[in-house]
Amino acid sequence: MTAQRKSQIERGARELLESPVFFKSLRRVLRRSRLVGELRNALVLYIVGLSALLDRPLNAIVKGSSSTGKNHLVSRTLRLFPKEAVREITSSSKTAWNYGGDDFRHAIVYLQERNDAAGAVHPVRLLISEQQLIRTVTVNEGGARVSKTFVAEGPIASISTTTRDRIEVDDENRHISLWMDESQEQTRKINESYVLPKPLLTEDEVAVWHEAYALIKARADVPVTLPGWFKIIANNVFDGSVTSRRYFPYFVEGCRTIALLRSFEKYPGDQQPDKIEVDFSDFAIATVLFEEVFVESLDRDGDEHLKTRMAVQEISDAMDGKPVNAEELAERMSISKDRAYKLMRDAFDTGLIQRANEPQKGNPKTYLPAPRPRFIPDPAEILQQVPEVTAPVEFIDPLTDETVTLRRKIAKKAS
Repeated sequence: MTAQRKSQIERGARELLESPVFFKSLRRVLRRSRLVGELRNALVLYIVGLSALLDRPLNAIVKGSSSTGKNHLVSRTLRLFPKEAVREITSSSKTAWNYGGDDFRHAIVYLQERNDAAGAVHPVRLLISEQQLIRTVTVNEGGARVSKTFVAEGPIASISTTTRDRIEVDDENRHISLWMDESQEQTRKINESYVLPKPLLTEDEVAVWHEAYALIKARADVPVTLPGWFKIIANNVFDGSVTSRRYFPYFVEGCRTIALLRSFEKYPGDQQPDKIEVDFSDFAIATVLFEEVFVESLDRDGDEHLKTRMAVQEISDAMDGKPVNAEELAERMSISKDRAYKLMRDAFDTGLIQRANEPQKGNPKTYLPAPRPRFIPDPAEILQQVPEVTAPVEFIDPLTDETVTLRRKIAKKAS
């Protein structure tokens, strides 16, 4: 590479990272990479990949039927990372992982299609949760039998694909689930893309993104901290399902990764921060990217309260929006009426269904599904509770490029 070309690529990478419309550039380059639709999933996967540079990386499983383009989505996104940042695994033995040394440390591990040919998943679990694999074996050295310990170091950001809606519970608990768009409209768009293809990315364009990753990696040792007001977010996260305990830490790490990425915009040029604090715009951008992902996961989760809400929704829809009683729920779910009463009471207590009639003696209680619950609280509502954040807050929506302005409501004076 000539010095002039190297300088141009470095300059292009800095301009990319310091731009307030970074995500617009990311979406554009993904479309130029022959990705059709799936942009939210792709942006989330990019953040997952970057999180490998932090101490507690994110992990994602892309789910969808065969031929929906799961591995195409992943490969197009991972193309923006240099090859040395990614460990792509199509098959492996159970023990092969143990001899990786520090080869996996802060790497993106891409495991195609979770199936028997991919080998054991258990090593991935340990690299995620324990951040290392330790294997002690007995070997023959100089005629003597001695024990040797091999350690494979993490942490890793794991990305994999599967045709199953749910996988082994221990793996499900360690990953964000991303579902492919299987709509008829998406199929039409994909078919059209073969007729009207976009110009391919040039080597220099890809090199700019690889250089951007190198710059982010060089800054990844700077501590990324949370402000005190993040406790208010924690106290307002949806808690009607125990899966909240799994998803909220993922969201926090997503915020930290976005703060690391956006630190180049906040500290342009040669400025080097001693620490990076997640600001309100980082939180708002992370909410735009991750909220729908978590809500869809909650909707598809096996949680009992959420199943009740879904059943009430389906029964009500079949009856043109009429409220549902316990007898109707019992028939739908093939359970006793007493069991249906309990499920409705519990779902009501968690805010997932709401009463449709006034309590009256001898009047059976009827319910309707409550509005689809958010997982992450609305940033506009959180802003009202954090006076230490200077308002208004502006950020650029990573999916639409619209400038969003969040203002603090002014309390009306008593007359």
